[in-house]
Amino acid sequence: MSSSTDYIIVGQGLAGTLLAHKLIEEKKRVLIINTNLPAMSSKVAAGIINPVAVKRCNKSWNIDLFLPYAIQYYKQLEQKLSSKFLKTSSIYRLFSSLENRKTWEIKCSNTNISKYVNYIYLDSQYSFLKDSLGGASILPAGRLDVEKFLNISKEYLCEKATYLSDQFDFSCLNLDNNIYKSISFNKIIFCEGFRMLDNPYFNYLPLRPTKGEMLVVNIPTLSSIDKILSKDIWMIQLKPFHFLVGATYQHQDFDDKPTEHGVAYLKSKLNNMLSIEYKIINVLVGVRPTTKDRKPLIGLHKTYKNLAIFNGFGSKGVVQGPFLTANFVNFLTKGQKLMEDVDIQRFRVLKKC
Repeated sequence: MSSSTDYIIVGQGLAGTLLAHKLIEEKKRVLIINTNLPAMSSKVAAGIINPVAVKRCNKSWNIDLFLPYAIQYYKQLEQKLSSKFLKTSSIYRLFSSLENRKTWEIKCSNTNISKYVNYIYLDSQYSFLKDSLGGASILPAGRLDVEKFLNISKEYLCEKATYLSDQFDFSCLNLDNNIYKSISFNKIIFCEGFRMLDNPYFNYLPLRPTKGEMLVVNIPTLSSIDKILSKDIWMIQLKPFHFLVGATYQHQDFDDKPTEHGVAYLKSKLNNMLSIEYKIINVLVGVRPTTKDRKPLIGLHKTYKNLAIFNGFGSKGVVQGPFLTANFVNFLTKGQKLMEDVDIQRFRVLKKC
């Protein structure tokens, strides 16, 4: 192991992986420290790319900026890694009521959300769905196979950087001399997901973890769908006859254990969307690093400028991550301005470390 590095990245979830790629592109020396702890959201993330907040029929925050950058960057990474993990498609959002359909019709005629809603259907489009009221077609959209992306990236990062499978030990950190164990560094960037709650330097930040449960289901009479389906929950295809259904949002019990309530909720919503039989074959659980204001947590520690954080993406990391990674790396390496909405300096320090 190298005795010195430019950046130590703690955590190789989606945030840490994107950050490592970008820093290596900037010719920086990178050490990644990662351990596979339970309930980390990136391991089970659906990776859905959706430009519209479907419950409120609004454009997602900064989506006009984030979405084209994300799609372009993932395609670049596919070329670099010689692998395919991005699938572009559309979302079919089923209307739940006549009032719900009217809301979509009004917003699509009066706001710029029509940029992403390319058609509104007034009647059923699929015999296997309970969509008698029709639905909206959202485009562009898609899915990043997060698990595949992380696994292939790990192989690449083990070649281009230094990779240490270990849990970060805060007792071995010497901030006065910029040394972790026997390794000297310029900065340490924490990408720990909801485990930030255990970080003594950043646990003052308003992270509000959200547990999410998903079902893996087998549908014997449905071999494939070419869209992402959405009606209170979403459904995406994993492989022929197998689909992922999610998700729940729970602000307690941050473990990787399924709950009766969560499974019952998903079954109820799926029964309200599908008109055909299915079988549950697995339940996946992860804890999202969500925040009080629904914006990521990015920037330098107020006191220790050799410590930084890149976290708090919740369920939006796939879309927001690429642009904000570039913004953060430009801030770190070129002194460019960090986006104010995500800078942790928007919060006052509540306690000193």
